[in-house]
Amino acid sequence: MRMVTLILGILGGLAAGFLGFKWYSDASEAKELLAALKGMGGDTSEIDGLVTASYILMAGLAAGIAGGVLGLKGNKVGGILMILFGALPAVWAPKALVFSGLLILAGIFGLLVKPKTAQA
Repeated sequence: MRMVTLILGILGGLAAGFLGFKWYSDASEAKELLAALKGMGGDTSEIDGLVTASYILMAGLAAGIAGGVLGLKGNKVGGILMILFGALPAVWAPKALVFSGLLILAGIFGLLVKPKTAQA
């Protein structure tokens, strides 16, 4: 189960990071258009939510890798970290769960891993 935690953590981190970078780059390309839309009184709250979620998803890349390694060692903090960075983007953009769901799954496995016992 330790290897499953590591593999899912890395894959989930890569998926979350990919989506985060994609949303951030798309918003950066449309920055002038969004500024004009805001100037005319348009509602950009959904796009602003995607940008906020993209920051958390990009951090999820590091959290997935670190959480997977910690889960491999039997540390429960890795599982909590992956669940946190997998679920938090959904506050601003629920559709992010499609990509960050692997992080949540890896975090659940990370919490189920038993700590290594010291051998004499």
